[in-house]
Amino acid sequence: MIRVNRSLHIHASPQAVFATLADPNNLSGIVPRVRRIELVERQADYARVTTQMAFGPLGDIRSEGDVRWQTDREVVFSSRRPVPVEARWTLTPINGGTDLEAMFSLDLVPLIGLLAALVPPDQVAGMVGPDLDAALAEVARRVEPRK
Repeated sequence: MIRVNRSLHIHASPQAVFATLADPNNLSGIVPRVRRIELVERQADYARVTTQMAFGPLGDIRSEGDVRWQTDREVVFSSRRPVPVEARWTLTPINGGTDLEAMFSLDLVPLIGLLAALVPPDQVAGMVGPDLDAALAEVARRVEPRK
């Protein structure tokens, strides 16, 4: 399992940050590799979605997953097929703003089998890390007051 973490302090309330992250229509504009997302089912704190993501040399990958949330605290997307992926966004109120942590985990074994052992985790982190940084910056751009 490969894990990549990034965080950013955002000068906006957890409610504003959460509203941006919890809207499925925003995800393709926030997360760089998400090409499309479709809502399959929605409940009070859970949704099923399908996504189409660009996955480097593997091309576009379609997956179906679950989104779970705790209002103003956390949003978690997880998918098992074709690749086990989890993207967790944790919101912590601090100093009149929000510390937003993004954690992305990925297991390549189901997709490429034993070859996954040959994939250096730092190369995956080098590819995913900038995307997480860009996603955090985009959330901040959307919710922080204009100066």
